[in-house]
Amino acid sequence: MKKRIRQIVDYKNKPPLRIINIGGTTDVNANLTLYECGDEMIAVDCGIGFPDSDMPGVDVVIPDFTYLLDNKEKLKGIFITHAHEDHFGAVPYLLKELNVPVYSNDLVHGFVKSRLEDRVSKQLAESASLIPINPDLPEVNVGCFKVSAFGMNHSVPNTMGFAINTPQGLILHISDFKVDWTPVLDKPLELGKIAKYGDSGVLCLLSDCLGVTHTGNSRSESTLSATFDRLFEKAEGRQILVTTISSNISRMHQIITSAIKTGRKVSLVGRSIRQSVEIAQSLGYLNFDPNVFVRDKKSKNLAQKDLVYIVAGCYGQSNSALAKISRDENRYVSLEENSLVVFSADPNPPGTREDVEKLMDELTLKDAEVIYSEIQDNLHVSGHGMRGDIMTIAAAAKPKYFIPVGGTVTKMRAYKNMVEDLGFGGERVFEQLEGESVVFEKGIAKKGKRVEVKKVLVEGKDGGEVRPIVVKDRGVLASDGVLIVLVPINSKGVVGKIDVISRGFVYVKESGDLVGSIKNKVHNVLEKNSNKLNDWGLIKNLIERDIHKYIRKQTGRNPMIIAHNIKV
Repeated sequence: MKKRIRQIVDYKNKPPLRIINIGGTTDVNANLTLYECGDEMIAVDCGIGFPDSDMPGVDVVIPDFTYLLDNKEKLKGIFITHAHEDHFGAVPYLLKELNVPVYSNDLVHGFVKSRLEDRVSKQLAESASLIPINPDLPEVNVGCFKVSAFGMNHSVPNTMGFAINTPQGLILHISDFKVDWTPVLDKPLELGKIAKYGDSGVLCLLSDCLGVTHTGNSRSESTLSATFDRLFEKAEGRQILVTTISSNISRMHQIITSAIKTGRKVSLVGRSIRQSVEIAQSLGYLNFDPNVFVRDKKSKNLAQKDLVYIVAGCYGQSNSALAKISRDENRYVSLEENSLVVFSADPNPPGTREDVEKLMDELTLKDAEVIYSEIQDNLHVSGHGMRGDIMTIAAAAKPKYFIPVGGTVTKMRAYKNMVEDLGFGGERVFEQLEGESVVFEKGIAKKGKRVEVKKVLVEGKDGGEVRPIVVKDRGVLASDGVLIVLVPINSKGVVGKIDVISRGFVYVKESGDLVGSIKNKVHNVLEKNSNKLNDWGLIKNLIERDIHKYIRKQTGRNPMIIAHNIKV
């Protein structure tokens, strides 16, 4: 066995290293990890999350930037591992608040610049400090941190891991990855580099753990090429639509290649898909003859059997291009009878499965043949490594400590069990929830203080924050409706008829007994508090409380109750 050469670290007068997980564990998205050493700090990844079904009106979820903004003088840079929205998508929201350099590869920078133009301003897109880092460039010195990139494989090209030299030792940060020896648009991962780091001494490995409960190794992305060839050949004479993640450039490369093989042109439908392809083309990732592509507004004039549509909407978003096509609301694309619709985007993020199934049902009712991974083998290959891939990286890195990232609580525990199977002690694994930290000092790791974090809910193009109470109210309105009580009142008492208005709760004209009882409850409150009628705030609260209790007892429902005074 090759002798390991351990890195010698001089800890004298060196500040402790603190690794803080702001996002990316329990929700498997909105990834953001902080590395803090004394008065200096860097971030790795800064992504968005996806709203759950109980977040009506919310477009995206972003990490809580409070700690970063409170310590803005410390933050020296953000390092992005790869071009997926859950790892870079929140960068524009942060740059609106804080001017900080963003280190990554050209593909990530292309996407970040595009999102800045869309969500913030062209001025900020032009002035943002986007600094290149990739496996072919020398290490970057940022304060007390020295950061080098090494190549990894995922479902998007140029995915990187980072070797972070800190005053306390070497950290390897490897987020989403798989071991792929025949990638579509990439070189195989640099396993040799990881092994060299392991031989020199790795203090801690932060590793993707999402696929750890699946035994074996992930299949190569390139294995899908034959699947698309076969599906397109089988669909001769029919309209074809394929939906996938807009940033999955490797997948789109395979779809376009198969379309060309079967004599079809390609039409891109949906803004996110068009933007991603245009960025990838400008950077040389999709080197196809421009004549292969047909604008969607011209596609309706061509024979549909000669086209393959790549359509946005693989997560069932109601306002996506594919959803609009299913409702006959797209201006340029009409779904033909017996068309083939292929979903190539599993696994779905948390909270999207129901929307995806609903969209599939709508397409099926339009007489489309819907193909997805549960009924078609080799339709999707995960970008996340399975247990065998994850064990390979852990064994090569040979770290002193482990921190699993990008997985649920269950996945983190399974990662800990895997580490024990490799012969490492389970006490060397730190399972972090959002806000939790690990402190390294003089070669020893221990749990640190927790940072208070919350979900930040965002809606609209301008990225306005939605308060949780607003989202909660929307949920109440959607499930139980609203009941409004209008009270004509002055300092002497009621001076007219109390009126009750209901929307989404009951039909007033058919609920006379219930409405009458509600009016009696209001009269009782007014009579009991006749000497306090000038204090409408108090009266309002008492009316709403009593009506809520009564309705809950009578109907078991919890509509929103609003008491409003009409001054006479």
